[in-house]
Amino acid sequence: MIKYLALTIFSLLVFSSCSNSQDANNTTSRFYDDGRARPVVAISSVIDSTTYDLPWSLSEEITFLIKSQLTNNKNLFLSSTEMMDESLTNTDAPFDLNVNWMKDRFDNSEFLVFLELLNHNELKKDNISNLEMSMRIRIVDVRSREPKVILQECIDENYYIAKGSIKEDYQNVIWGSSEYANSRMGLAHKQLAKEISDRISDYIALSKSR
Repeated sequence: MIKYLALTIFSLLVFSSCSNSQDANNTTSRFYDDGRARPVVAISSVIDSTTYDLPWSLSEEITFLIKSQLTNNKNLFLSSTEMMDESLTNTDAPFDLNVNWMKDRFDNSEFLVFLELLNHNELKKDNISNLEMSMRIRIVDVRSREPKVILQECIDENYYIAKGSIKEDYQNVIWGSSEYANSRMGLAHKQLAKEISDRISDYIALSKSR
């Protein structure tokens, strides 16, 4: 119990440190050099609906990875996830058919991104373990009087990572360590984050151009 608590505290400290570093390094301006405004995107923390047991938060890890990808995208301006999370209540249903409650709730944001991790499961065959993950994405355009869903889909992927060990002890090899960054799970999560961030960027760019 003490070991588990210590690992949990460590992972939270790593996430906090990484988040602060990310915010400090986010030098993207609200405007391009020619004066055009970049789309302002607010992304909430990933909802973790899985029961996968790890000594750190899957939500925090994957949220951080996706935000890191989007922060490096110079075609959008990423607002604070913390402020967006604070604007949400326990009764809000981000994936409900009714999106009218999102109107005027998130000041200065043009696009809202909601993510839910539905599945995170190891599929073992012979001596190989694939990581099966499913992520639900919803992007809502709140620029006009009526919020409009511009993307809603579920990405289902199996990730086979050749690099790294076939079996890792993730009770000891935890998020934030160099060993975890090169582990099968760590690399698979990076691939998922890149795929999700690319989808977000593409759909927001398409909607902004219309």
